[in-house]
Amino acid sequence: MKKTLLAAIVATTLFACSAPAEKKEATTGDDTAILSFKENSKVAKSIFEAFAKKDMNTWDSFNADSIKAHGPQYGNEAVVGKAELRKRLEGFHKLFNNIKPNDIMLLPGIDTVTFKPNGSVRAYVRWTDDGALNGAKIEHKYYCVMQFNKDHKLVDVDEYFDVTGLVNAATAPKK
Repeated sequence: MKKTLLAAIVATTLFACSAPAEKKEATTGDDTAILSFKENSKVAKSIFEAFAKKDMNTWDSFNADSIKAHGPQYGNEAVVGKAELRKRLEGFHKLFNNIKPNDIMLLPGIDTVTFKPNGSVRAYVRWTDDGALNGAKIEHKYYCVMQFNKDHKLVDVDEYFDVTGLVNAATAPKK
């Protein structure tokens, strides 16, 4: 009995002193979504920078051909594709100079059922620019939700900002 008890104590001591096996942590869906968000955030920032530089060819490279854009215009609930969205943005380039995205805050989007990250990007941006027609110094806030595909190309954007006020400021008579 003493020998059995002594053997059990020795065995327990040996097991307790041995290094535990290294655990390989599995990547959860949340981790994958956050990694996707981080990559998509880089693309989102690049989209803003390309637009600000009026480099629409680079802007094109970050957007899927199948992109669906939901613009901020009141009374215009139409969803537009890549060509129409580009045309609209080029219209802004005619109205504004010195376009700069400032204070960019990118946050992960969440699934509305689980409230867990889903890889999308919510962007808060304070833009500054000058009216090309009247030289007005303009500052405006912008918010959008951006959805990306597995290749980190923008496939859906839903924008929120005062587009009418912005255009009015850029086209108002010089003071």
